[in-house]
Amino acid sequence: MPMSDVFQLTASDEPIRANVHGHALIVTVSGPARLAALLTLIEGADTSLRIFYYIFANDAVGLRVREALIDACNRGVKVQLLVDGFGTGDPDLQFYQPLMEAGAAFASFHPRWGRSYLLRNHQKMAIADKRTVLLGGANVAQSYFETESTATGWHDLCLSVEGPNVAQLARYFDLLSRWIRSDKPKIRTLTAILARKSDAKGPLRWLFGGPFRRLSPLTHAVKADVQKATRLDLIQAYFAPNWGMLRRIARVGKRGTARLISASKSDNMTTIAAARHCYRRILRGGAQVFEYRPRKLHMKLIIADDAVYIGSANFDMRSLFINLEIMVRVEDAAFADQMRRFFESELGECAIIDRPAYEEGTGFMARLHQFFAYYLVSTIDYTVTRRNLRRL
Repeated sequence: MPMSDVFQLTASDEPIRANVHGHALIVTVSGPARLAALLTLIEGADTSLRIFYYIFANDAVGLRVREALIDACNRGVKVQLLVDGFGTGDPDLQFYQPLMEAGAAFASFHPRWGRSYLLRNHQKMAIADKRTVLLGGANVAQSYFETESTATGWHDLCLSVEGPNVAQLARYFDLLSRWIRSDKPKIRTLTAILARKSDAKGPLRWLFGGPFRRLSPLTHAVKADVQKATRLDLIQAYFAPNWGMLRRIARVGKRGTARLISASKSDNMTTIAAARHCYRRILRGGAQVFEYRPRKLHMKLIIADDAVYIGSANFDMRSLFINLEIMVRVEDAAFADQMRRFFESELGECAIIDRPAYEEGTGFMARLHQFFAYYLVSTIDYTVTRRNLRRL
């Protein structure tokens, strides 16, 4: 397929729009539309751009975004780019050199070799002029922005938020940038930043996850919302929470409605097996489970009653308890209804996984494989990382 076709916009790319508590929200789904949203944000910046991505690839999309950032520098915009050192890999300074020569500040979130090396900054955000931010699950790499017709791309969404609360997020970015550049960055200093910049209340909240000794602000909020929800809808690329969270989801199914869309295709089949290990517990509670079929799923969406979460965090142990993550929580009944209609539109692309089909179609060896996959991603990785980070 020609490169121009891979990123071609279509008539079906109309976004979901809402005005909530003095903020303009735009939810965009298709890959080409999400790439256009990112480039439009960069091209429209007047004074500043603050950008962090877990992965920033040296490919067609990475080059396009880099050139847009260089153009921003050339018109006088202050540009700061941060990337994760594990997700992106050791920075190829030759790739970033033209951007730095144009005047941009660049740094890599790259904890030192040793115990802290297991820490990941999984956040994705692009902030323009302290006024508009683009959040979601996509990284800056071609496979995240291809058309729905490509088999290799990811199915995802992003949320643009424009309004006064974005300035709070810009201040967080500056503190994170300062921490990354410090001589001896300490984990406890980092968690203090994450706690201080998370919102404890309000209809639109920035919530951060990270390696807290107790629950992070993000995990605390998700737990509280699931605990009391009567309607819960999840679209999750990676689904492997602990047993406590699975019990809470099952209880929602008993007292109301709980629905999960999970992945049937991914870049890592171990994560799919781990998710399938969780199905039985929530199906017994009356939850409904669906698997998205057409392509790889990368969405991170939670709708709990009138609260909507969108951002970088998966519904697994690493995202809920270890990784640096960012989610925006929007509490608004009308917006929740819009996102629930979107959820229901996705069901047409899914296969239903009901309890009889799961029991009959999952033999002993498959269940054993699923158990070990869940044990690997939810117990071994989690336990080893937490123990090492606690010593820092």
